[in-house]
Amino acid sequence: MAEEAVGSIVMSVDGQEYDCSKFTSKKTTGNKRILTMNRKLKAKFKTKGITIYDLTCSVVIPDGKDTVDWDGVEGIRISIESPTGGFRETYTDCEVVEYSDSYDVNGETTRDLTLFAMDYLKESF
Repeated sequence: MAEEAVGSIVMSVDGQEYDCSKFTSKKTTGNKRILTMNRKLKAKFKTKGITIYDLTCSVVIPDGKDTVDWDGVEGIRISIESPTGGFRETYTDCEVVEYSDSYDVNGETTRDLTLFAMDYLKESF
């Protein structure tokens, strides 16, 4: 019997949900090594950094219902959930860095967003 994978992505902007066709997240820890001159010619020290979250998302453009001003939108919340409710990741206080429109010969129209998130929550039930 096949197992179910996480497959639901919900993006909420001012209480209105948008359907995502593609979503990518990149988490950067900011950890660094500190290079120093020593006899072994190896790095000996490291430092903790600031974790940042970079996101890309493609949302379907609803016909006549896309009223979001993507230049000025603040506080986007993006949740990735399992169909059974056993897993959820949420990115909060997301801001749009850039956006573009994409049109396909098959009739698929999407808006590609590049965002950053200020916080990340991982929940397991």
